[in-house]
Amino acid sequence: MKEFFHSVKFKILICFGALLLGLMAYAAVTLGTETPPEQIVGTLLYPFTSAANAVADGVSGFIDKLVNADAYKAENESLKEQLTKLYKQTKDYNTLVDENAQLREMLGLKEKNPDFIFSESCDIVARNTNDICGGFTISCGKSSGISLNDPVVTSVGLAGRVTSVAENYARVTTILSPQVNIGVYSARTKVTGVIENSIDSADEGMCLMRDILKDADIAVGDVIFTSGQSGLFPDDLMIGTVEEIIVDANGLSKSALIKPAVDVFNVTSAFVITDFDGKGVPFEIEE
Repeated sequence: MKEFFHSVKFKILICFGALLLGLMAYAAVTLGTETPPEQIVGTLLYPFTSAANAVADGVSGFIDKLVNADAYKAENESLKEQLTKLYKQTKDYNTLVDENAQLREMLGLKEKNPDFIFSESCDIVARNTNDICGGFTISCGKSSGISLNDPVVTSVGLAGRVTSVAENYARVTTILSPQVNIGVYSARTKVTGVIENSIDSADEGMCLMRDILKDADIAVGDVIFTSGQSGLFPDDLMIGTVEEIIVDANGLSKSALIKPAVDVFNVTSAFVITDFDGKGVPFEIEE
């Protein structure tokens, strides 16, 4: 055995081992790799190291939240406030756009009827859910110059009339109601009649035009306007279009179902005509 340690073979093995260790050390330094012993130790310790890092991160996050809680709360409140302002600005912008569109349309109606005096734009603030005729409450009242029986309109036509008024609000009975009687005529042929609704017509969402002569020229699609005969409504406000012609039971007259131009169940704002030429003065037909 002693002879082996002094032999040339042993010296060659020593040199080879030293060379191999040198190469491993060089690779570890230059290539960033670990030696086998380091890899074994790292593998054994990895679960503990990972757990320790997780605990450290959790503790660090907890401490951060604890120390900076007030700052985070203030930042959160600031973001909420900014978001609320943004929502309000968007809502105000959309409301302004809608109001401008309505005012432009009402201006056209005013130009055609210079005698009309309009209230400010009124919002629909409540609806009578039990009313099949779609009655509603508007946000304007006596303080806006509104009085009992004033016509309520939108840019497309007549919606109803004021049947109850307080200082800052008013209740509106719509053109579907049997309580609203209106003298009307057909734009195409000037055939006249009267809006006298029934519960059945209101339930269908229609106005009922009565007292039409049997041989009168009126047809589906004709446009119906107010005639201004009663003094409650000015003339030439659009009511709607004829949907159906019905021959009355007496055989001497007929009626027409009218689809209203204004969707009284979904309207969101309206105007009140507080004054007009001939208000309160019934129109007399010359014989």
